[in-house]
Amino acid sequence: MTNFPSQAKRAYRFFNGDDRLRLLQTHVNEIMQLQKLWHTIVPSGLASVSRIGQIDASNISIYCDHGAAAAKLRQLIPSITTALAKHGLTGQNILIKVRTNAIPNRYREINKPTISAAGLAELENLCTELEAGQLKDALANLLSKHPHQ
Repeated sequence: MTNFPSQAKRAYRFFNGDDRLRLLQTHVNEIMQLQKLWHTIVPSGLASVSRIGQIDASNISIYCDHGAAAAKLRQLIPSITTALAKHGLTGQNILIKVRTNAIPNRYREINKPTISAAGLAELENLCTELEAGQLKDALANLLSKHPHQ
């Protein structure tokens, strides 16, 4: 505890000084641990647009950014329940809810696929062999966005 800056020490004392805040901190820690588990049991595309909302004795609420993700997660509830049971979480209902603005302006990583150097070389060869036209223009545009590595 001595490595914490003075502000962190004050915050720590503040939370530990009140039973309700200590209970809240425990609940937040449970949600954070479940969120880490969530990212391991759900496909990454769905994990990036969903998060653990509320947990209580009988329910786990999952908040999704859009309806398509919510629909897919609803289809996966049996496998999610099985995965949670393997980690000791049994007997809880999973409730999937759409909350589009629950976390405004949330940063999302863009999954931009890369093209290998050999693939880029082959595409460049193809581009030089093509006659002028829309396909050649589109391929040239693609190549301009993927510089050689």
